[in-house]
Amino acid sequence: MYDCMNGDIAVGSTVRYAGTGSVGEVNRLEERDHELWIHLDSTGLWYATAALEVLGGQFGVNGWGRKSPEKKEWNRKLSLEELKKVEERKVEDIRRVQEITSSISAGVFG
Repeated sequence: MYDCMNGDIAVGSTVRYAGTGSVGEVNRLEERDHELWIHLDSTGLWYATAALEVLGGQFGVNGWGRKSPEKKEWNRKLSLEELKKVEERKVEDIRRVQEITSSISAGVFG
């Protein structure tokens, strides 16, 4: 297991990519150039672990083989506090993506 944004990551972990919100199950781990990368089953793409968030059991498989929030949560009304937390999470996700893209740009163009 490897430490990620908010938890340990291993084959079988359910994760979300901060850049696009893609969710999937880790089916391979590989180290390249001293950085750990994972392969997601849902997209067939490789992701740096620094850009991933480990999710708990809050996601289930929908009919398309992708992970999505459990349906019982879709129609639930959120309290003001819950809405604030959702908004804070979005802002934090954007900040992380900006950090990742600027570090990639620095590595490519720096």
